Amino acid sequence: ILSGCFTVQIIISAILTAVLLLFGRSMLLTFGASENTIGYAVDYMSIYAVGTIFVQMTLGMNMFITAQGFSKTSMLTLFIFGLGMGVKGAALATIISQAVSCGWVLAFLTGKKTFLRIKKEYLKPVPSIVFPCLALGLSTFVMQSSESVISVCFNSSLLKYGGDLAVGAMTILTSTMQFAMLPLQGIGQGAQPIMSYNYGARNIDRMKKTFKLHLVISLIYSTLFWLFVQLFPATFAGIFSSDPELVSFTAGALRIYCGAMFLFGIQLACQMTFV
Repeated sequence: ILSGCFTVQIIISAILTAVLLLFGRSMLLTFGASENTIGYAVDYMSIYAVGTIFVQMTLGMNMFITAQGFSKTSMLTLFIFGLGMGVKGAALATIISQAVSCGWVLAFLTGKKTFLRIKKEYLKPVPSIVFPCLALGLSTFVMQSSESVISVCFNSSLLKYGGDLAVGAMTILTSTMQFAMLPLQGIGQGAQPIMSYNYGARNIDRMKKTFKLHLVISLIYSTLFWLFVQLFPATFAGIFSSDPELVSFTAGALRIYCGAMFLFGIQLACQMTFV
């Protein structure tokens, strides 16, 4: 499974890189870039697309480290690097950090400490192994892709009726959402191996206890986050911009955008548990 998924990720990375390099400009315009911002977006995308394989390997292969119980090692995969080169520098910094993370993951999965190793005799994808893996990941893919479709609809409409200010506000809204999304995903990814192991061992009671704890912690976090956003929306908007007009515009929209955020913990906890 490890080696087969490794090969499939390389194939997917190659396809995605080709698509982004060939149709990146058109896709960016569809996602809401305007004539004022498309230059920056293309500069970033043209470099970032080259690093697609590093992103795929880091995120995908890191799961095989967590699944073996090496949670500390999987957390150390996160690496941040900075360069003062504007938009292109930001893209370059991103792919360098992902390349370092990718090297870390692959070194671990081919080393002596791991129980599971990438082996060349298993690199040829076997449909009976790979297809169930793809099917299992389909729910996450549908969730992420549907959010992308919503973003396209939002940004194209906002650009038409509100201009760059509205698109900028939407960018801040989605960035603020990451403060809720990423910690909840982290909690879920920590709970998933425990629930999966006990489900496979038919230890249903322990699986249920883990789910309940996962659900309670996620709900508490999403509720607290919702409360802070409702009370201090301008503070969150100010993290991403110093433009007073944009901050003021975003603050009002943020309260509405996160109006039902307290339920998000339940939604994400249940989704990750079903997987």
